[in-house]
Amino acid sequence: MPALPVTKDEFASLINKLGPFGPDDPRSPLALAVSGGGDSLALAYLARGWRKHIIAFIVDHALRAESRQEAELTQKRLEAMGVPAHILTLDSLKTGGLQERARDARFAILERACKNAGATALVLAHHEADQEETMWMRVEKKSGKSGLTGIAPRLYRGRIALIRPFLSIRPERLKETLRQANIAWCEDPSNHNRRFKRVQLRQDLTDLERHEMRSLQVKSVLDYRRDENDVAELLARHASWQAEGWIILESKALSVDDHNISQNLLGRLISLVGGNPYIPSRAQLAMLKENEQGTLGGVIVKKQLSHNFKGRRDYKEPKTNLLFMREERSLEGFCPAKSGQLWDNRWLYLGPDRTDCQIGPLGEKALSLRVNREVPAAVLKTVPALWHKGTVVSVAEGVRGLIKDLPRENFSWESRVIVTGTRLF
Repeated sequence: MPALPVTKDEFASLINKLGPFGPDDPRSPLALAVSGGGDSLALAYLARGWRKHIIAFIVDHALRAESRQEAELTQKRLEAMGVPAHILTLDSLKTGGLQERARDARFAILERACKNAGATALVLAHHEADQEETMWMRVEKKSGKSGLTGIAPRLYRGRIALIRPFLSIRPERLKETLRQANIAWCEDPSNHNRRFKRVQLRQDLTDLERHEMRSLQVKSVLDYRRDENDVAELLARHASWQAEGWIILESKALSVDDHNISQNLLGRLISLVGGNPYIPSRAQLAMLKENEQGTLGGVIVKKQLSHNFKGRRDYKEPKTNLLFMREERSLEGFCPAKSGQLWDNRWLYLGPDRTDCQIGPLGEKALSLRVNREVPAAVLKTVPALWHKGTVVSVAEGVRGLIKDLPRENFSWESRVIVTGTRLF
């Protein structure tokens, strides 16, 4: 049976499910990642009929001599559709793990381009076959529950929402959409190079194996949703966020029967406080949970026992908390005090440019500026401060436990880590 094209109404139905999106405004266009292949050009064609203000970004990996020419040809095809397009060129990539590193570099440059354009969402053309192949690779790697959910239709990366409306669409339908619109596309020869694992799977997976991967993905999503809800409930009941970038967790939150849930909870909090989107391994988290303290992922987890006395006849059992604090030796070093500068992948400096100053940790200076025990000294050492020739000029607004006359600066917590709700299925 010949493939049917994707209609504009069908596309609108698919992408509207992944919203809501902001107003169709030129100051905040919808961004598209376009490689020049049939899938992404079909995305651009359909998006152009759905929304007026869109912008396309073409990433030139500069890995082949002809890649620049193909990028320029794709730019012309997009502009012929009425889609403004910009070419982004990657720096040279080292050999080894080429596809993985190219992917990471591609996302990084696309994210920067989206921010500069005022776009808060980036639409990608991954389709159902991409999902099946990704699932097979993750099964081979023995991925955990999160990995086996496959490619998410909506996922946050930093401040950008990655939108994938085609995950239920066969690639043959996307190419047929272009054929009927009389639009040509480029064929990347690397898509047929069997030295890449994904190409082998694309060529070798049977229809039955692809069906098995789709079924597994659906089941894994249901399991993941239950876990996500459990983690969110535990956080709401037992975790307390602190203004200096640390967390207090009641240790009873880890007494849930499901070990995967408690390890997941630990991993999410370590990821948040450390400003690292990658969660430690299950083996590391299991050991940390058993000891209820330790250092992992640039974060110190410390047990705190607190007694509550209200007179001798009113005694409460001691309560155990876990403190999650950024590890001082893992902090980023000093950087220029420019407005919009992100420090330690967690704190955004929003004050005026200070060419005479640098942003860095308060460090040992915290001990002489500390006035009470409201905030642990280990935490105060890791808060951002402005330094001038070895002298602390100011610290982040909202930091407690320091002398009152210490000037404050406008810093915002901007960790790229979202603890729950990062994926929409």
